[in-house]
Amino acid sequence: MKKFTAVMLCITTIMTLAACSKKEPGLTDVPNPSGATMESFETVTDESSKPSAIISNPASDYVKDKVEKVKLVFEADPEEGDEEEEEEAEFHYPEIQIKSSYAESVNKEVAAAVQKYIKDLEKEDGEHYFGSAYAAYLTKDNILSIVFMAYEETDMNVYKVYNLDAKTGEKVENAAIAKSAGVSDIRKAAMDALQNWYNKAEIVEVKDYKVVRKTGEKFTDEMKEVESTFSEKYLNDKMQIGITNEGKLFFITTVNTMAGAGLYDWVFDSDGDEIDDEDNPYWVGQRSPEDEEDDEEGFDDDDM
Repeated sequence: MKKFTAVMLCITTIMTLAACSKKEPGLTDVPNPSGATMESFETVTDESSKPSAIISNPASDYVKDKVEKVKLVFEADPEEGDEEEEEEAEFHYPEIQIKSSYAESVNKEVAAAVQKYIKDLEKEDGEHYFGSAYAAYLTKDNILSIVFMAYEETDMNVYKVYNLDAKTGEKVENAAIAKSAGVSDIRKAAMDALQNWYNKAEIVEVKDYKVVRKTGEKFTDEMKEVESTFSEKYLNDKMQIGITNEGKLFFITTVNTMAGAGLYDWVFDSDGDEIDDEDNPYWVGQRSPEDEEDDEEGFDDDDM
């Protein structure tokens, strides 16, 4: 019996090692041509939806998650002692499941934008693109509101909002969206939302749409830019807006972060809370490959 047991243990060990030696399924390796900063990439199209990301969202009945996965291989630099590096970028984008000419035009526009970003990865000046994501909402009065977000490494983000009637597939204009939210003045609502955003972000204190300065504090160019973002140039009846499941307006507008390049586009709701946030339960997609690592460590213009 001891000999029999020993033989069986050996057989089990061999089978386990053989199973471990099998290569995990996934993207195939890509050869690395020399002389290029970004050596190669390949795209895998995954048309399966991800209900777990939006399982509690009524909009999931009208929007399908499309995914393009791009594998990047960067050549090693022997002189610097660097090793070959690989990265995978994910482009998540919505496909509207409503039959209408407007829905079809939106699907084509978004898909074309994603393909453009993927092609940009081949260019030296476009390799900082990481991917895209989106959030979709459906109100009780059947307004389907989708905000699509394309992200760059430099945080020069591109946002586009699409609003449709879920029953007819027709485009819903800003006036109807505001009426659904009980808002009579879009510009005033946007000004209040922007003021809330500045104060919640603690970038600068704003009151009555003006920067609050301490006694003797100089009025800087950055402060001037902050106040300029409340102008009608950015906040008006034709600006990009959307509406959440609960009937709360959100806005895409220009902000000043008081750092870096200065003015950026951003998206936030009437309370000043960012829609562009992975804590948002209706978020689909990732901002960049580093997001998961940051979470583990505890860290918290339109060209379409």
